[in-house]
Amino acid sequence: MKTVAVVPVKSLSEAKTRLAEVLSPEQRATLTLEMLAHVLNVLARPGVVDLIAVVGPNAEGLDLPPNVIHVKQTTPGLNHALGQGKEWAIARGADALLVVLGDLPLLTPDDIGSIVQLGSQGDTVVLAPDRHNAGTNIMLAYPAPLARFAFGQNSYAAHQALHRGAGAQVKTYISPGTSIDVDTPADLFLLEQGPLALAS
Repeated sequence: MKTVAVVPVKSLSEAKTRLAEVLSPEQRATLTLEMLAHVLNVLARPGVVDLIAVVGPNAEGLDLPPNVIHVKQTTPGLNHALGQGKEWAIARGADALLVVLGDLPLLTPDDIGSIVQLGSQGDTVVLAPDRHNAGTNIMLAYPAPLARFAFGQNSYAAHQALHRGAGAQVKTYISPGTSIDVDTPADLFLLEQGPLALAS
């Protein structure tokens, strides 16, 4: 199964605006780059995925590793970016499409391997929700054309309904690595408290 990973990225000037009350623009950009580098490093581990792309308005300042391809986003909006990434992946022979948001600082290769394994049967979608069971942080669709995108408020429930309506078997994967994202000051505070806070 050829698995292609797509990671959407905003321009650095627009990244993590909900952290503006606690971080300067420079700090938000640095945090965004650090988390993106971590996610890409996890995806680049041998045997995890076959091809990796970042989809965003531009690659300037992202310092992407040589094994990661930048796909220029042509239409604004996260779901449009992912639709473009899906088309790009299918054109390159993807059997499965893996969408990973770039703000998962605790993500591990085991997480990705488990999700790919969980979604290895046909007509399957694996969703990894955030810690509130509201948003979606990771999606695997096999086959790739099965992927539907409804990122935004309550996307986890929306993605379940969309894919079940398309005839897919929908599975859920939960771990600290996939559920802890950093969007708000509360997320940042939780991350800074360390493993004990994350386990509670």
